[in-house]
Amino acid sequence: MSRGCARTYAGVVSLSSLTSKLSARWARHGYPQFVWWIPLVMYGSTAIALVIGVAQRSGSGDVAAAAGLALISSIPWVFDALAIRLRWWLTAPLAAVPTLVLMAQYPVGYDFAIFSLVMLVGHLGALEKFVESLVATALVCAAVGFLGVTGDVEASAFWIAGIVVGWDIGFIMQYQQRRLDAQESMAVAAQAAAVLEERQRIAREVHDVIAHSLSVTLLHLTAARRSLEDEDVDVAEAAEALLDAERLGRQAMAEIRHTVGLLGQGGGAPRPAPDLLDVTALVEEFRGAGLDVVLEISGSPEDVPAQTALGLYRIAQESLANIAKHQPASRAVVVLEADASRQALQIWNTLPSPAAQGPRDGAGLTGMQQRAALLDGHFAAGPRDGVWVVEVAVPARAAETCRLGLPKILRPGFRAAPSPGTVTP
Repeated sequence: MSRGCARTYAGVVSLSSLTSKLSARWARHGYPQFVWWIPLVMYGSTAIALVIGVAQRSGSGDVAAAAGLALISSIPWVFDALAIRLRWWLTAPLAAVPTLVLMAQYPVGYDFAIFSLVMLVGHLGALEKFVESLVATALVCAAVGFLGVTGDVEASAFWIAGIVVGWDIGFIMQYQQRRLDAQESMAVAAQAAAVLEERQRIAREVHDVIAHSLSVTLLHLTAARRSLEDEDVDVAEAAEALLDAERLGRQAMAEIRHTVGLLGQGGGAPRPAPDLLDVTALVEEFRGAGLDVVLEISGSPEDVPAQTALGLYRIAQESLANIAKHQPASRAVVVLEADASRQALQIWNTLPSPAAQGPRDGAGLTGMQQRAALLDGHFAAGPRDGVWVVEVAVPARAAETCRLGLPKILRPGFRAAPSPGTVTP
């Protein structure tokens, strides 16, 4: 890169850095977030108008006085360029009065200095409140009209119209820019909300996979430990339990990698999400790990919408994981009533004593509640008649009809006969 190109590049970077800092300061003052070149055009146009106005008087010997008045008139613009905000009632007279004096005391034909007044009211219209900028514009128009009546300004009516048009353009710019700023803020907020919602969804998925896999793995490890502690050691049974625990651990790692891999879109072909038809296999897995659990299904689960089916499956998965974690020796039953119009899920498990409680807090219950809320469903969890109950009904209007009585299968000594759609131990 040549030295000339390097200097040009450095100058562009410096200008960009300066405009970024000024834009941040303008934003703190409540200015609309105009593109950086818009204020530069306004400053440059005003400076050109004042310089030409002074040059027009170069042959009359009034250059020094004209230059002084032009410098005084430019003071508010300098403050504004430095993001030092002056109130409109100070900006308007400080910028307009010296220009009006210049025009009245040192008149010239086709005075170009008056164009700075057009830029002034456009500037106020673009930055200030509607009433304030309108009052400032009216005062400037009145002053130009007065100079026209006294004969100090030619074509005052034309310039008054130009000043009004300048203010109108500035006000339209402010209106449009504030709408763009509001839309951008809404878009940023919506994006942040979407990112947060996706993070929460992924957190629920990862939590459910880990909780389910670890709960079943612990059941297998417990079975292996008890087999080894028994005087009549059954090495084959213990080895089988350890192999199941190892298999589930590898499966959990694969599912976690798949879920996390979706974040980078590098997880390969997506696997189908589980649905209510997979609840049977889920219950069999927990039963195979030693949990005393029975499943009762009625209706047509295959007709349930995919999103609802996934949510109910995850709730059943988390509930069984909680039972395996907190009450592994209890007896449990999963009751699923599902069709295209109504879905109800209940998971019951016995408590060792009337005073015993199930899980009271933690990510598990919160995650289940969030899943039910996403489905616009009813969720409840707590002790009832000596059992711990997790209850979900979708849609919400079915909540009142979802409160089934205590299943006979939880009563001591009861053994349910197999029926279609029912899995028994």
